[in-house]
Amino acid sequence: MTTLTKEEILAKSRSENQNKDLFDLEIQKKAFSISHLAFMFFCVAAMLLEFIFTKKIDCGYGMIFFGVQSVIFLYKYVKMHKLHELFVFLGYLAVFILAAVSFAVQLTRI
Repeated sequence: MTTLTKEEILAKSRSENQNKDLFDLEIQKKAFSISHLAFMFFCVAAMLLEFIFTKKIDCGYGMIFFGVQSVIFLYKYVKMHKLHELFVFLGYLAVFILAAVSFAVQLTRI
């Protein structure tokens, strides 16, 4: 059995992780999650404020939100090949298409 030095272990870990620090990767993942939640909050808040003040619902916010969600789940499906991710993607895609059509209709009525 070969005993590895601390430097050899670190070098091997860096090569396996493509020179990315695991702590940095975890922080990036957490930052993405937090920013995604903030994005959802801002979309819903903007939609609610617009409804409160204009009594209209702008489908553009929903189109953006569901478009982003569908891309996230498509990427997850492509990378993980889980059927669940595909079904969630298709659901978000369907709602995105409905929101996009509604948004286009709203634009033509102005």
